[in-house]
Amino acid sequence: MEIVAICGFGVGSSVIGKMNIESVVSDKGYDDISVDTVDLGSVSGKPADIYVTTNELFDQLPEDAKQKTVVLTNFVDKNDIKKHLVPKIEALRN
Repeated sequence: MEIVAICGFGVGSSVIGKMNIESVVSDKGYDDISVDTVDLGSVSGKPADIYVTTNELFDQLPEDAKQKTVVLTNFVDKNDIKKHLVPKIEALRN
């Protein structure tokens, strides 16, 4: 499974998000999940099972990516990441 964190330029908040998502994924024992980053303009060229971004960027995503997107309050709060991302992962696994 591929998770991609999206931010405006793909090198700032999404990198922080990537590290925190990797931590959550590791804590849950999801060994088959990889996490990457991408900038908003390159989302269409970066296939993923789940995209993760913030409220500020969600409306700017391509329509086909929105249904696969988890919206977070911020990329720093691991509890927020767990709360929103883990159910999406579990739904895709079933």
